[in-house]
Order: sequence, then structure tokens, then C-alpha cells
Amino acid sequence: MQPVNKFSLSPVFCLHNGAVVLRQDQDSVTIGLLDLSNIVLRCRLSHAVSSQVRHNGKGAATLFELMTQDDFNRHISLMFSREKIIGIKPPEVQEKKDVSENEAEALLNALVGTALKGQATDIHIENNLVRFRISGELVKEIELDSDRKKALVRRIKLLSHMNVVETRRGQDGQFVFKTSDSRDVYIRVSCVPSVGDEESVVLRLLDTRRMPLLLDKLGFDDEQLEMLRGLCRCCDGLVLLCGATGAGKSTTAGAMLQEIRRQSIDTKKILSLEDPPEYVLEGVTQIQVHEEGGVSFQEMLRRAFRQDPDVIFIGEIRDSQTARVALQAAMTGHLVIATLHTGTLSQAVLRMQDLGAEPALLVSVLRAVVVQRLVQRKLYAQVRVLTPKKEDGVLRINHRKREVS
Repeated sequence: MQPVNKFSLSPVFCLHNGAVVLRQDQDSVTIGLLDLSNIVLRCRLSHAVSSQVRHNGKGAATLFELMTQDDFNRHISLMFSREKIIGIKPPEVQEKKDVSENEAEALLNALVGTALKGQATDIHIENNLVRFRISGELVKEIELDSDRKKALVRRIKLLSHMNVVETRRGQDGQFVFKTSDSRDVYIRVSCVPSVGDEESVVLRLLDTRRMPLLLDKLGFDDEQLEMLRGLCRCCDGLVLLCGATGAGKSTTAGAMLQEIRRQSIDTKKILSLEDPPEYVLEGVTQIQVHEEGGVSFQEMLRRAFRQDPDVIFIGEIRDSQTARVALQAAMTGHLVIATLHTGTLSQAVLRMQDLGAEPALLVSVLRAVVVQRLVQRKLYAQVRVLTPKKEDGVLRINHRKREVS
């Protein structure tokens, strides 16, 4: 039997024309299109198929199917898989650099689009493997060859304004990804060196459509919602949002800041200090802290006082100087909301004391500790809202616990 030629399209062609090969048999080739009304493209593809794919002297027929942008992104990402590299022809030497950059752009767009569709919160790129974190668990997406993995990381670094040639030091950055429906998704990037002259890259996808910045959309029950809204009405004091990485602390903080805006009818000055900002918050003056550039949290906190703020959000209390200035701000008529990487109430208090906070001072300014974590069971979240009581100078806790879907 005469073999049938395999018809293929390069990733660059697919990206710029919105077309991918879906199926092929002896008599026909099925091509998916983002725009079925593009008659010129359909004619070009039909001619290419009939001339390249022939069986028993006859050219194969070309069938077309309408594709969604999400399905298109999924097929593009699979084209770069180590197990299934389709239609990548060796380019001429003088065109190699441009083609590589275009392929990396196509791959990144496809991966981010697929991750957003799958409700992923993070994309992990390490050891040529791409995995998505979905509902708290890492799920394998594709495996790349070494060259394409390096090209992908280079593309991410360029978008994030990182040093592309630096591979021995960790770097952080961010960029904006525009989806097919013209939404802006903010992506935070962490890049660190690993053993074997490799780099581990993690992209945090900050999609407000997946998780709206509204308190009543975050899984709190009615009692917890009332407590959080009561905290948003405080004029001063310290509120700590605690939990592991990825538990949603910044999302809860953003929702609280938006609630404060709503309650005050935009009559309060709200400052946010983050490294880097995870969401663009309307009505909030957001200041990016850059530790490596010499712009530290404690320095910007001192400058923030001259901005006459009513509410200050601190992206993370990570050292003794930041903890001290945060307590001072909470004592001098400001409401301070801050995140802390601890998993329990006792750890939060011990961590603040370890950073130099005097127990008596901490008791006097602490309004609440919110501890939250994700439960790896469908889309469940376990939320603990902890409010302090000062009795005889001792910090006591009202503990409420509830699992919500």
C-alpha cells in the first residue's frame, strides 16, 4: 500500500493564521480554524493539502472545523511536547533566531491560555517539565525538549524585565497577559537556579475572573463575613492574614481593601506596599517595593506616613524592621492589614514576637488573625477567622471553623 504523506503546519504558521491540523486519514485532512470565514486561508490550505497529501494518485480532501480560542491554545501547546513535535521544519540559519522567538511566544501563549481555562493558579517549569497547579495539586501538562524549554524561559524573562543571561541568581518579575476576550491577567514570575545548570520558573496567575475580589465570593460563611466586614470598619489596629503560599492571603487582602472603599464611599486614603503587586486595585495607591533595588518595605513604610493614609496594606511582614514599623503605624491611628507566612494563630503570634514585637504592644494593637488554607478536595477551602480578646493582658482567641465549597 502506498504510504500517505503526513501533512503538518509549523507552530509559527498556526499562531499567526489561527489554524491547526486536527486529524488526518488516507482521503482527508481536518483543519481547525479560529475564523471559518477566512476564504483566502481556506483556499491556501486546501491547495497545500491536495498537493502534498496524495493517495492512489488523488489529492486528499480538506475539511474545516471551527475552534474556540481555548481549544486552539491547547493544540498549540501539544505541538511543542517532547512526545509529539509536529511540523517543525529546520529553518535556514539566518532565520533561526526569529523562528525560535516566535515559537517561544506561541508556546507561552498556549500554556497560559490552557492554564487559565483549567482554573490553574500556577505554572511550574522545571527539568523540561511543565506542570499546572490545579486545586492545590500539581498536574503534568507537557514535557519539552531542552532547547524549547530554554527558549520559553528566555521569553518569560524578557516579558518580566529580568536579566536574560543571569542564571546563577534568583530573580522576580511580572507581566500582563491579554486573553482572547481582551482581559488582562497579571502574572507574577519567580525564577531560581537549580542543580545541573537549570532554572526553576514558577508563574502565578492572578485572574480576578477565577477569584473575584469580593468577600462574599471567597467561601466565607455569613458569620465570618460579618466579622471581616467589621474589621474593615476599624479605624486603627493590625489585622494579620496568615496561611501557606498559595492559600489566598493576597486575594483576601485585596477583597478587604475593596470592601473598605465600598464602606467609606471612597473617602479613605488606602496605600498598598507589595513586592510585586499581585492585583491592580481600583482606588488604591499601590507602591511596588523592590528589595534588590534598595527600596525596602521599612523605607517605603516610613515614606508612606507622609502620604496621609488611613489604611496601609503590607504585602508581607518578613523582617524585624517591617514588623516594628507596622506596629507603630497601627498605634498611630492607621488600620494596617498585612500578610504573614504562618499556618496557625500561635505561629503568627510567635513569629511576630520572634521579629521583635513586644507581647504587650502586640496585644494592644492586634485586631484579628485570619488563618486560611486550601483543602485538596475538589474546590474546598478551610477558613479560620480568629479574633483576639484582651483579658488581664493575655491574648485569648474566639475560634470558628467551617469548611465551605
